[in-house]
Amino acid sequence: MKRVVYGILGLLSVGFIAFNALSLYVFGKPETNIRVQSSDGEWADGEVLFKGRDFEGLVFTHELYKLVCNAPSAKIERTTPKPKMYELAHWFNDYSEPKWKIPFQEVHPNLVGKPIYPIVGVEHCMNKGTHKEVLSKAGDNAKKFIAELEKNS
Repeated sequence: MKRVVYGILGLLSVGFIAFNALSLYVFGKPETNIRVQSSDGEWADGEVLFKGRDFEGLVFTHELYKLVCNAPSAKIERTTPKPKMYELAHWFNDYSEPKWKIPFQEVHPNLVGKPIYPIVGVEHCMNKGTHKEVLSKAGDNAKKFIAELEKNS
């Protein structure tokens, strides 16, 4: 009887480890998805890491917002606080990454309850088309911004 119980416990343990290894392979490490906003409260977006929507994409979109909406003084702000030390998510983050170098700010009153702004279908400067040159400039600006964050770490 003991053998059967130990055998079942062994199989459950192996299954648990295999399931976790597979989920890490499929979804990556359980890193925190951050949300960001513009300092003027007219733009917000967030990461969805397992879908490939990462920090570099957020910075690109913010730089595009600044160009398209004529908001050169808008700063990008992180609205996701760092997880507390006693939270599991704290131990899966690399706080030397550039996304954690963005200053934290409470959610702007214009953006409360809006995970992504502007919403598709709403009249907003970001919901209009743009030219390749503007996209290229936004990409260059985003690379410079991220390089500056990495340099200051």
